[in-house]
Amino acid sequence: MARLALRNLSRNRRRTLLSAGIVALGCALSLVVLGFVERSRALIQETTVQQFGNLQIADGDLLDGKAEGFGYLVFPAARAHVEDLVRTERGAVGTTAQLALSGLLAVRRTTAVVRAVGVVPENGVLDYNDLVVAGRGLRADDVGAVLIGQTLADELGLRPGEFVNLTATTVAGAFNVSPLEVVGVFRFSSAEVERAQVFVPLAFAQLLLATDGVDRIVVRLDRLGRTWTAARAIGARLAAAGLPLEVRTWDVLSPFYRGLSGFFDLLFGFLVAAVFILVFFIVLQILTLSFLERTREVGTIRALGTRQGEVFRLFVEESLWLGLAGGGAGVVAGAGLSLLFNAAGIPWQPPGTVQAVTLGVDFTAGVVVIPFAVSIVSTLLSAFLPAYQASRVSVVDALRAV
Repeated sequence: MARLALRNLSRNRRRTLLSAGIVALGCALSLVVLGFVERSRALIQETTVQQFGNLQIADGDLLDGKAEGFGYLVFPAARAHVEDLVRTERGAVGTTAQLALSGLLAVRRTTAVVRAVGVVPENGVLDYNDLVVAGRGLRADDVGAVLIGQTLADELGLRPGEFVNLTATTVAGAFNVSPLEVVGVFRFSSAEVERAQVFVPLAFAQLLLATDGVDRIVVRLDRLGRTWTAARAIGARLAAAGLPLEVRTWDVLSPFYRGLSGFFDLLFGFLVAAVFILVFFIVLQILTLSFLERTREVGTIRALGTRQGEVFRLFVEESLWLGLAGGGAGVVAGAGLSLLFNAAGIPWQPPGTVQAVTLGVDFTAGVVVIPFAVSIVSTLLSAFLPAYQASRVSVVDALRAV
């Protein structure tokens, strides 16, 4: 039956090539768009992990934005216990701690409300010095130093080497103020973050708040794919140890990434639906005309004893081979377009990233599967109705058809 189906397709090569070409075009376009989406998603994932780490361990209310006072602080003994638990996790590269505070940044007669994040300089796990575009990053021996965003620096007229004052409320409720030297200016993917957030050494943040605690422990893993398994394992260890802390993954910590990833999924979903409908109706029309032209042929093979189910199967197999040929050609064309885009060196900046990158399209087995499957399914479904109608034509009527 398969050989007969292939022979029937080769009889009218022009129509077969037209149908396969439409299927190939839809498959190639879907493949390139999906490859572009996956490359962009990977870049945004990388940027997000650089910002948040793979995991963050902290008080649940703090992570949910509902913390009041300073009851969420993790003090040295608990911090050391958590770090010991993390070290036993497979793939754990290291940990670092942070302490964020809200304060008033003053320079000359201008003030700005900022969120100062105390970080361990040059920690090798989550280093924001990579974002610095002017001046230098924080060093291990820095205390009274600060990195400010490009937007805030422009608004306050600040440059590296100048001094500012940061005022905050201590854990005990007293006001505390200290001068800071602007050692560097950083760029981020969001102007709002550049305006509202600054980075200071962790030791300075603890000194300003008069505490030895931290608000979160950041975990870096060797592979992104380990994130969710590690989160479950570390969460179970924390619960067994009686530590009232929760583990959150990078994707949960970033609403921006979740929204953008959802948009990418929606975009590709609409494209797949459009390609499916386009291929379905065009191929349906072509196959319907083809089957109508072969009515006498159907009558002849039915008169020779071929059953209705076998006629139906013959036409469906023709469509299957058509879908396979068109999908295969689409994969080859998509591979060529992907190579063309990757070689073109077109610069662009994906949403949520800091620096422009070269426009790229991923071409992997995971990218190929969906467009190829959609091509075959849409072609097969488009054949069911005309194949059913052709198989139900009476032998007498079919033989009398002109």
